[in-house]
Amino acid sequence: MKIKYEVQDAMESLGISELRKHQIKPINHIQSRDDVLVISPTSSGKSAMFQIPAIVEWHKEQRWVLVIEPTISLMEDQVRALQEKGVPAEALSSHTQHQGKTILERLANHQVALLYVTPERLLSPGFQEAVRYNCPWLIVVDEAHCVLDWGHTFRKSYLMIKSFVKNLKRRPVIAAFTATAPPEYRKDIAACLGMKEPKIFLNSLARKNITLLREDCSSLSIKQRLARVNYNIKKYRKGGRVVVYCASRKNVDLVANYLSKKFPGEVVKCHSYMDSEKRQKHEYQFVSGTKPIIVASTAFGMGIDARDIRLVIHFNLPLNVIDYYQQIGRAGRDGEKSHAVLLYHPDDITLAHFILDKEQFSEHLRTRLDSRLEELVSIVKGDKCLPRQVLLALGEASGQDCGRCSNCQRNRRSNHED
Repeated sequence: MKIKYEVQDAMESLGISELRKHQIKPINHIQSRDDVLVISPTSSGKSAMFQIPAIVEWHKEQRWVLVIEPTISLMEDQVRALQEKGVPAEALSSHTQHQGKTILERLANHQVALLYVTPERLLSPGFQEAVRYNCPWLIVVDEAHCVLDWGHTFRKSYLMIKSFVKNLKRRPVIAAFTATAPPEYRKDIAACLGMKEPKIFLNSLARKNITLLREDCSSLSIKQRLARVNYNIKKYRKGGRVVVYCASRKNVDLVANYLSKKFPGEVVKCHSYMDSEKRQKHEYQFVSGTKPIIVASTAFGMGIDARDIRLVIHFNLPLNVIDYYQQIGRAGRDGEKSHAVLLYHPDDITLAHFILDKEQFSEHLRTRLDSRLEELVSIVKGDKCLPRQVLLALGEASGQDCGRCSNCQRNRRSNHED
């Protein structure tokens, strides 16, 4: 498919020499003013799919794009990268509150091509007034699975995006991007965002460079499970970085303290109860490579482009397949061989239910969350190919087993023994 000169110019601005096949149609449809929902794995170039149309429209008409991200760190990461390439991008957050007025003035004077915010910013009366008439031509919802996963729980602002759009004097194009939207999620995401007959683009979610391993720790004590974390880091780290996910603050502290003794000066931790300044410092130390091992709660790493993560370990069972896939997707973003190890223990199911019980979910939502947890437990306790089962749960049928995961390896040994 021939690429227009204006798109080539935007690609050059971003340092992109060639578009991948799956990127071209979403770009063309956004430029044609169609709403789009893109479901594509991590490291597949989703950001370029909206940044290229944004730059093209900026060069032609000086019109701007509003990008909604789930975390400040993710916003700042993208804005920093764009600014380094000379693209006029800004972020409004608690970190830029002193520059907020200046940023909005630059926006009003057509000096900003992409403005990044979290969904909470949309509730600000000052922001609503500033953009009501100076409307973005495109609204991007990145990590769009958060609309459902978080919007119905602790981030109600995600459910207000639709009303925010309705209050604008001119309706923008809406583009949503995620790596995880099972078939039943897609219609709900579109409805929550007020999308009009969105074009849906599905790219295979298979990450063939990541080997999925599961260890049954049912008979192991906490001390023995910690030893398995140490063993796997030594075996699979291969000079890269490591993320260890835990389901609770208590376990983050426990694992981080243990690993700090095994790998002195290399370990940081990250969870929501930490002082924000300290948490950001730890994230930066990991992303910059000065501290190559991080022990974190589940939200860490969303969209952060640390490309040489060689190992993701789950010390606890995630709450669902979507969380699991999102988290293992931090590994191997550079395409190199990487591993994801899940240390399964039945106590994790009790912990997961405890976490869910803390929230006041509607009966319908709780039923869906319980079903998603049971689905992951079934995959983890089963003996079928792990990647194949994960992809199937995400709405993608895979024709063959991977041959590399722990279940495939075990089944192959059993067949040889027979």
